[in-house]
Amino acid sequence: MENRWRRGLLKRGIVAIGAVALAALCGGATPAHHVPDVAAPAGLHWKLTWSDPFNRGAADLKGWHYDLGGGGWGNGESEVYTHSRKNVFVSHGKLHIRVIGRKVHGKVHYTSGRITTRNVFSQKYGLFEFRARLPRGTGLWPAIWMMPEKSAYGSWPQSGEIDIMESRGNGIHQVQGSLHSGNAAGQNNNQTKVYNLPHHQTTTQWHTYALEWEPMPDPANPAVRTVQIKWFVDGHLYETHQGGWTVPSTAGAGHPNAPFDRRFYIILNMAVGGNYVGGKTPGPGRYTMEVSDIRAYALARNRH
Repeated sequence: MENRWRRGLLKRGIVAIGAVALAALCGGATPAHHVPDVAAPAGLHWKLTWSDPFNRGAADLKGWHYDLGGGGWGNGESEVYTHSRKNVFVSHGKLHIRVIGRKVHGKVHYTSGRITTRNVFSQKYGLFEFRARLPRGTGLWPAIWMMPEKSAYGSWPQSGEIDIMESRGNGIHQVQGSLHSGNAAGQNNNQTKVYNLPHHQTTTQWHTYALEWEPMPDPANPAVRTVQIKWFVDGHLYETHQGGWTVPSTAGAGHPNAPFDRRFYIILNMAVGGNYVGGKTPGPGRYTMEVSDIRAYALARNRH
């Protein structure tokens, strides 16, 4: 009896180890005590403020906001966003945002998904991590980005936009991070950088995309703290901006870090066509962006 009990424990242990290894290979759920790839400053640590591991099925999307409709979304896009579970769903511990292209009377029509944390989460400053893999396909435009909870300084781009990750489906070796600011739509100050994935890696593989957004000592005047925003892929820093954006004229003298001194919420979507991808489209088919985990952190002091 004792030997059988021990063999049972050993068998269950092997199964558990195998399950963990399989989850790691497949980009599955992040461990409960996950340590971010991005290190916190000395004497501080990253404290988890919000997460969605997508391990409860449809319940994971409860409270999320769906942006719906077509009309190009200001970028000449071709998709229509829906709340259909064919376009946005949770399965096997992952969020799926799926573009579906159907040919009707000689023309391809596209549906997709665009969801936001507008109703469930927003934050000013901190670290934001996403583990995702993206589809291949000409004209696909997957994105993870942030918009202000309130347009305190005016309409876009006066109140700012933070693009954590965007990519082209026909450029699977590159991702891009950007900031948008300005005093009018025709005066968009776009600070951006493209990152080439190393060692022949592609966006169709699992990667961790992260953004660190914190007030830091100004290099020109250390007594003053100015907002610094950094972009990472798999823990590798590839882009930093500390100032250089347009402070909106509506901000006033007391807001030198505007518009990036307010709470922002998260947007996940996959567009089709549009200016960013040169107006190209992928044709009939199904193209899926997967996200296995979202985590947000704030800096906290270490306990002594």
